[in-house]
Amino acid sequence: MVFSAELLDDSQKQRLIAMVCSSPPEGRARWTVRLVAQEAIQRKLVPRVGRETIRMLLLSHDLKPRRKKMWVVAELDDDYIAKMEDVLEVYERPYDPQQPVICLDEKSVTLHADVRPATPAAPGREARRDHEYERCGTANVFCAVDPKAGLHFTFATPDRSGFEFAQVAVALAIAYREAKTIPVWGQSPKSKRASFLINSRPMVLPASRQKPRPTPS
Repeated sequence: MVFSAELLDDSQKQRLIAMVCSSPPEGRARWTVRLVAQEAIQRKLVPRVGRETIRMLLLSHDLKPRRKKMWVVAELDDDYIAKMEDVLEVYERPYDPQQPVICLDEKSVTLHADVRPATPAAPGREARRDHEYERCGTANVFCAVDPKAGLHFTFATPDRSGFEFAQVAVALAIAYREAKTIPVWGQSPKSKRASFLINSRPMVLPASRQKPRPTPS
């Protein structure tokens, strides 16, 4: 079988790939197969080309112009590098049950309820669920991961307030009651959470062994 992309010579392929890796024309959010074919002819990169040829060319180079990823690139100053090296140094330590390394993060979730009852599966029939749903507000999920021990903990909470954060801290302290210290990695703790832990010291006394260490941001 001869792939459509083989209808192009190496020079034409390189020019098309370079075009797809550049910004799309003004007024267009992203490249599409149709747009690539049109622009290739308009810019005289090829005399003619079909959409299937473009599709196979993108597939052979693992290019997905319809997809984008977003990230935040921090400024690589001395403070950022120092925090990064601190993170790497802790991760390189051998596993020690007396000093487990915990990664903690959180995520807001939307709560849904079925508008109509779902139909369970039966022999020869899949389970059925209506696509419509009712919004029931939001909640929060804390997730703590102990990668070297292969453990993870999930805490569903009504919100991500300082009170709920303290409850998670207590739960982790109880789960690792034999540990001397518990380095906890996560985003920089919010001031209201830090003050809550300090002001509620009698309640969160088991969490005093925890050593919060924020990741660089």
